[in-house]
Amino acid sequence: MFKYQDYYIPLYKGHAVSPDWTSATNHKPMGVTWHWTAMRTLKDSRGVLQGGAGGVKSRVSAHYCVGQNFKEGVDRYVRLTDRSWHAGIEQKIRWDGKKSTNTTKGSRACIGIETAHIGYARPGHPAQPGWKDYVDTNCRSIWTIPDWPSEQFEMMVAVGKEILGKWPHIPWQHHHGHHDICPGYKQDVIGMRFADLLRAIYDDNSIPEIWSPLWTTVARQRVLIALGYDLGSWKDDGHWGNFSQAALRDFQKDSDAVVVPYWTTFTCQDAYAALKAKGKDLDTVAKTPA
Repeated sequence: MFKYQDYYIPLYKGHAVSPDWTSATNHKPMGVTWHWTAMRTLKDSRGVLQGGAGGVKSRVSAHYCVGQNFKEGVDRYVRLTDRSWHAGIEQKIRWDGKKSTNTTKGSRACIGIETAHIGYARPGHPAQPGWKDYVDTNCRSIWTIPDWPSEQFEMMVAVGKEILGKWPHIPWQHHHGHHDICPGYKQDVIGMRFADLLRAIYDDNSIPEIWSPLWTTVARQRVLIALGYDLGSWKDDGHWGNFSQAALRDFQKDSDAVVVPYWTTFTCQDAYAALKAKGKDLDTVAKTPA
């Protein structure tokens, strides 16, 4: 099995850590933000994330970084009773899908977990066999991404359970990617198997699969059409134009959600609930031409 390695950042001024959770969240974390490092190894990631623990001050940190395999293990940088500086810039949405403020930004309200993961195909990091295409929050850009290795995934579950053991009030709905709370600014953990991860963390197979069916533009268009929104003659053509964007905006308004021109995990939650209220199955709708 794997080992935890503790590199706790000192609670000194200038380091990327703050003591205690604030009164804005009743002195407890409200959610969990998942990240990827866009680096191949835990060792590479450690140089950025461990901050003062390594003798060098940093502007960012995380509570954990999960290595690629059992040999790398898991690093802890910030205690679960303190705050790491992992998200907040350009944040629009908070842990529960509501509008965020300066007092509820990620670094003040959520536990941050980094995963040592290459991220996406790009110059110097070409796609390998088995990598898959996913559309991002703007519903237009396609990213080619590898899965999280099985050993890493197992450690991610263990980290999630450790957090739940300390803070059992955090529900599965309050887990999200960095790109979900900072849409348009970050594209982070796109393609993560959230349903599998959360079912394992919470030992609850009833958690719905609301993510995987919606990793294509076409599927998102089909959901909006099934919910009664007008996409014009283009319908589910896979091109996210003005009609699709207007339909997303109207759906967010009707769902009392934060109106942003992006499709986030909170949009997935709202879409699932809206379809269920109409007696429709998300996976079926996503696979059926309009």
